[in-house]
Amino acid sequence: MRLLAVLLLLSIGRVASAGETTSCTLRMAVETDFPPHIVKQSEQWTGLSIELMQRLAAEVNCQLVFINTPWLRSLQLSEQGRLDVLSHLSFNQQRRSQFAFIGPHHIESIYLVGNPKLSPKLYNLQQLADGIDLGSIATLHGAYYGEEFEQLTLNASFANQLVSISSIQDKLALLRAGRVKVILEDLSVVRYWQQHQYDAAEQFQPLLKVYESPVYFGFSKTSLSAERLNELANAWQHLHQQGKLTAIYQKYQLSIEPNLAPDSRL
Repeated sequence: MRLLAVLLLLSIGRVASAGETTSCTLRMAVETDFPPHIVKQSEQWTGLSIELMQRLAAEVNCQLVFINTPWLRSLQLSEQGRLDVLSHLSFNQQRRSQFAFIGPHHIESIYLVGNPKLSPKLYNLQQLADGIDLGSIATLHGAYYGEEFEQLTLNASFANQLVSISSIQDKLALLRAGRVKVILEDLSVVRYWQQHQYDAAEQFQPLLKVYESPVYFGFSKTSLSAERLNELANAWQHLHQQGKLTAIYQKYQLSIEPNLAPDSRL
């Protein structure tokens, strides 16, 4: 009996230990008013990115908690290991040392957005380098808008038009208040504004596509182990291949495009 009791205790200890290694908490950066991807309603977080991340966290037996913080601050906290994941992260080599890119979860189409009645007709970005002045353009501090746009910012006359802001929700507020003439925004966000009758949003239209690229969930390499990151990447691939994410995309009237096939970069 004594031997049996000892064996039972050892068995319970092994089960508890296994549970400790598989359970986890993931801290996700969120910011209000980034519909349809991240939305705060009645003190609850919802949206496409929220539900996708909730499904992924459940798949690996992790609890998901939300930290409301502006974009630039989110990047800093991730680097310090005080945040575990943020969404809508564009891949580039500079970020690869800090983040594991899992997804992609969305194809981001960034446009110059403004009132077409108050803006000159635009056909390509080169026009902005050649002297067309849009007055003031709000950009998100820390955001990446593609190599062509990065090169354009080296042009002094164009760079003088840029207004760098720290939070996503400030962009629309500044545009509606006339504080800036144009903003850079994802097309899916603009369409949401128009469909949900945001005050004065109908007068603002996409003027010119600036950049299109897949965006990822960026997981902090500072706070998460290589084993956990591999587990998350494998879980995302499984959910995608088994069609378990389709209903979430359909709920937000978006589709899983062919180029959303798993392409995680650890």
